[in-house]
Amino acid sequence: MTLSAVASLIDNIDRCLPQTQCTLCDYPRCREYAEAIAHGQAEINQCPPGGQVTINALSELLDKPALALNEEHGINEPKQIAYIDEPGCIGCKLCIKACPVNCIVGSVKLMHTVIVDE
Repeated sequence: MTLSAVASLIDNIDRCLPQTQCTLCDYPRCREYAEAIAHGQAEINQCPPGGQVTINALSELLDKPALALNEEHGINEPKQIAYIDEPGCIGCKLCIKACPVNCIVGSVKLMHTVIVDE
């Protein structure tokens, strides 16, 4: 496979992933997980946020059998809505560290808020 074909494959795999950057797949970002899949270093069933929908998309893209989610990486749960009690916010940044999709903005000792569109 040529270098450009591998790059295109990685792009296509990355587009199938949910882009939560949650690290549950054992990779720091979805892009690195996509690279590992493309190079045969990771299975297609390591993404709990993507769940079976993502596994099926990767299965079809790569012409591989669809596997069940590997629960060693977590389980697929319904999406949750983040809420910050802004008047009670002390700017500790714990919410920013806990958010897997980077939808919270704020600064140390200042109020934080959720970016609704994210």
